[in-house]
Amino acid sequence: MSGDGTKPARPAVVRPIPAAVRPAAGMARVAVAPVQPSVVAAAAPPAPSVTKPPRAARPQRPGTGAIAATPDDVRACYRMFLGREPENDGVLERHLAQAGTAGELVTRFLHSDEYRARVGQRVEPRLPIGAPGLAIETAASAAQMQAMLERTGRYWDAVGREAPHWSVLTQDRFRPDAIGRSIDAFYATGLDDSRMVEAVLTRHGIAPEALPQAIEFGCGVGRATLALARLFDGVMGCDISAPHLALAAEQAAARIVDNVAWHRSTPAAPMPPGMEWDFWFSRMVLQHNPPPVAARLLAIAFVGLRPGGVAMFQMATHRVGYAFSIDDYLAAATDPPGMEVHILPQPAIFALAREAGLEVLEVREDTHVVAADTVSWLSNLFVFRRPAS
Repeated sequence: MSGDGTKPARPAVVRPIPAAVRPAAGMARVAVAPVQPSVVAAAAPPAPSVTKPPRAARPQRPGTGAIAATPDDVRACYRMFLGREPENDGVLERHLAQAGTAGELVTRFLHSDEYRARVGQRVEPRLPIGAPGLAIETAASAAQMQAMLERTGRYWDAVGREAPHWSVLTQDRFRPDAIGRSIDAFYATGLDDSRMVEAVLTRHGIAPEALPQAIEFGCGVGRATLALARLFDGVMGCDISAPHLALAAEQAAARIVDNVAWHRSTPAAPMPPGMEWDFWFSRMVLQHNPPPVAARLLAIAFVGLRPGGVAMFQMATHRVGYAFSIDDYLAAATDPPGMEVHILPQPAIFALAREAGLEVLEVREDTHVVAADTVSWLSNLFVFRRPAS
């Protein structure tokens, strides 16, 4: 609490790059002797035991006390919440990739469209409709923009070398010491994105084949890019991190996906200069950029849309207590920087769309993408279209 009795504004949320899971230096394994049972005087022979043997301890996520989710947990959720069996083993892996703990898995099922349709409307706590506005600066000078972009680039280049898959989905199973065992499960999660894209477009009467050239901004290691390639004639993956793009190209070749290309985003050219696109997609990316940077990226994305083109993207739009001052942000810069989570309010996004001449097709809440706290946070999926000429 500050001296005038007001609460200080919350800075961006910062997540450090995870260290590999390993025993502490010099730590030896300690053998524990089994506990010997007490000696009891002989009496009548005991009756045969009919109690069940103790259940084996559930595995825990490294470094936490949370219970790790298992394939059996996924099957149980299907039976309990959806009243059916899972389609196949592949869906088990996709759920485990998105939910590392048993608690996260339950939350995922409770938020699913299928569960809600089965049980009817479920009342959940939401950000209050009367939540106050946020003090957020979105206009920056060229020098300030350059400094913010360079800071963001340093983090993603570093995490691209140290923990590239974890940086995309921050689950322990995708840490560097575990990704070798879960690489297929990681890329299987991209199908969730492509199915969502196809469903939303279809709902608005838009066939993916009518949008031949697609861009995924912030493609990372190609998790969703490779899945989107089955919907569109061509997909361009853009990312600021060269290590991420190298892994994406490697996976495209290994999985024989030949209609994708890659662009290294720079402060001067976040997307390919002179190129236009029919579909622009970004999810779990823009929120990691300071508000002025996120606004600039959206402005470029909107200008590049061809007539009839669609922009579909997710952005965190509110967090109770969040504020952003460009000067304060740059003055507090740390090196190396961490994974930041920022806010760009809805009015700023709608203003950008209006200036670019786009129409709003749909806006949906998807706060679970950002945080489990739906009272303090708000995230939205936006779907805009440039009217056909």
